[in-house]
Order: sequence, then structure tokens, then C-alpha cells
Amino acid sequence: MRQTKRALAILALTLASCSSQFVPASTPTSGVATLRVYATGAALPLLNDLAAYYSRSNPTITFDVESGSYRVMLERLMQGSAPFLLTNHLASENLWAAPLGQDGIAVIVHPSNPISGLTTEQLRRIYQGHVGNWRDVGGPDMEIVVISREDGSGTRAEFERLVMGARRTTRSAQIAPSSAAMVASVSRQPGSIGYVSMSYVDETARSVWVDGVELTPDTVYNNIYPLRSTLYIAGLSEPQDYYLNFIAWVQSQEGQMVVGQRYTPLLRP
Repeated sequence: MRQTKRALAILALTLASCSSQFVPASTPTSGVATLRVYATGAALPLLNDLAAYYSRSNPTITFDVESGSYRVMLERLMQGSAPFLLTNHLASENLWAAPLGQDGIAVIVHPSNPISGLTTEQLRRIYQGHVGNWRDVGGPDMEIVVISREDGSGTRAEFERLVMGARRTTRSAQIAPSSAAMVASVSRQPGSIGYVSMSYVDETARSVWVDGVELTPDTVYNNIYPLRSTLYIAGLSEPQDYYLNFIAWVQSQEGQMVVGQRYTPLLRP
């Protein structure tokens, strides 16, 4: 992000941490408008929730939503196909961006796997391919099936930043092309391990503790859970008019309550 724009995003995040309330968005002017917004797979549940709630109180506003991998959506954004992108990963230095919430990356295993938790070091060695059996990390005598997201995924980029560093994921890893595919793949294979945004965790794949910390909205909010990322809305320029009203609403108390349904908000009620 450009230096001036980065300052805006950091200021917004600082206000969210220490203030009890954002200034609510102003009421949109009269007329009908369609907001075109992209979302990565990890942020798509958030965008869908926000669009549904915002349209209820602003019936003249509709949303045109498109989702894909971070790389694909960023390319489309840079081409000017849509003004803004919601993502849990942001690498571009040439975008305006503001935080909307926080995401936790869940490490998931098959529900039948009794393993309760892993350290970051154990997780790193598993994904490097250096540990191939669950018994070597305190689990059952069962081969580990490593599942990774595809290259270009924002969640993969965040996982590699937080866990792998400059180390490569094993070439034997299976590739899941989406967040939903990751959960489905882990749910079908008893020895498997994967990672996904906290918004996708359900009863079909169990989240394990990381470094002795359970993934919960509280542990993400209090900066205790180690695999955390920020949910951003990013664009080529600062928002104006209807887009500005929408983003301000998301950062308001009402919008943050919607964020908190699947993710962790920037502020609590």
C-alpha cells in the first residue's frame, strides 16, 4: 500500500482496538446503486453476510459479488473490473486498504483423529514432509496426508507467512482449489491435515489447538492465537459515495456485529 494509504488503514485498526464505537455510516442518498465487490474464497462468507444485512436497511442498494483466488481477484481488481476486494491477505503495495475484521487460520483434521493440538514447529515439519506419521507428534499410528491450498490462494500465502517462512510445502501435498474443497478433502481422509479460514470450520473437520491455544473469536481478538490475519477491503483509490457509506457501516458497531458472526470483529459491543 502507498505510505499515506497504509497510515489510514493502521489508524483505523488502532481506533478499532481502543475505541468503543465507530462513527456510523451516513444514510445513502436517494437512488438505486449496485456495488460491485470481489472477494477471495476466505472472505466470501463475510461479503455475503454484509451484503445481505446492508441491503435490508438500504433497499436501494444491491451487490454484484464475484469470488476467486487472491491472485485472480487481485488481477481483476488491478484491471479495473471492480472497485474493491475483500481478502484475508494483502500483498500489494499500491492499493488503498482498510481493515474490516480479523480472521484465524484453523488447522483442521478428520473428526476421528484424536490429536488435540500441534506446535507451530510440528506443523511446519509436517508441511515440509519431514514428519509423515501422526504417532511422531503424539497421535495414532497413521500416515499423515498433507493437504495445501493452491498457489495464488490468499489463505495459503498467510499460512506460509505465519508457519512456513521461506520453507517449501512438500511436493507430495494434495491441492485443494478452494476453502470448501479443503474442508471436504479433510473430511474424507482420516489421516489428513489442512488449513482454512475460521469461517469454514464445521463439524465435518475438527480444528486443533496451535501452540497450546484454541482457535476462538476471543483468542483471535486478544492476539493469543498464533495464526491470525486481518480482513481487508482494498481498492485502487479511496472509496466515494455509496462505497464509502458501505465501508463506514461495516466498521460501525452494527457492521462489526455482522463480522463477528463468522470471524472476529475489530471491536466488541
